[in-house]
Amino acid sequence: MNDAIRDDQIFVPVEGLEVNEVPDGRVVYQASRERVHYLNPTALVVFELCSEKLPLDAIAAFLKDAYQLSAPPLDEVKACAASLLKEELVRPWTP
Repeated sequence: MNDAIRDDQIFVPVEGLEVNEVPDGRVVYQASRERVHYLNPTALVVFELCSEKLPLDAIAAFLKDAYQLSAPPLDEVKACAASLLKEELVRPWTP
């Protein structure tokens, strides 16, 4: 599924989500599907940066700097975005 997602693609959170802080991440309640999703700290960063309408390659660059990685974790960001998309927590954004 990651292959269909472009490096420069932008996703935004789906409307109507309730986000609550928990000790080691956040819980997202999706009323439309009556589902609760746990986001670990890294998934939370990806989810929140989607709110800023950043392309996935920019999110990967942010994570590289934030975690002092040797290279941007683009494949991991794309996998996370694919998971968020599959769970209907984000949707593709078109300007």
